[in-house]
This record gives sequence, C-alpha cells and structure tokens, in this order.
Amino acid sequence: MLVIDEKKCVGCALCNAFCPFDALEAWGINRVDPDKCTDCAECIAYCPVDALEVKE
Repeated sequence: MLVIDEKKCVGCALCNAFCPFDALEAWGINRVDPDKCTDCAECIAYCPVDALEVKE
C-alpha cells in the first residue's frame, strides 16, 4: 500500500503528474485513492521531500 507521510508532504503535487493510474490527489496534502492505486511506486521517484513509500 502506498503511504504518504503527512509530516513530510508539502502538497507540491509533483507525484500526481507521474501516477499512471491517477490515484493521487492534492488538497494541501496529497491523498491516495486506494481503489485506483496499484502500488506501482512510479510516483515515489518524483517526490522532492521523500514523503512517499510502499508498505506491506
């Protein structure tokens, strides 16, 4: 499951642009739509503050 560390996330939405499943939404702090997210981890590389990770 993709997890966003809300303490680190600055809401820049860079990760949103690189999600192939449109599973991320930015409203101040990003949110993950679990129905769309496949845990592909494409977005992780684009987070400038390392706020994203996939956890089992």
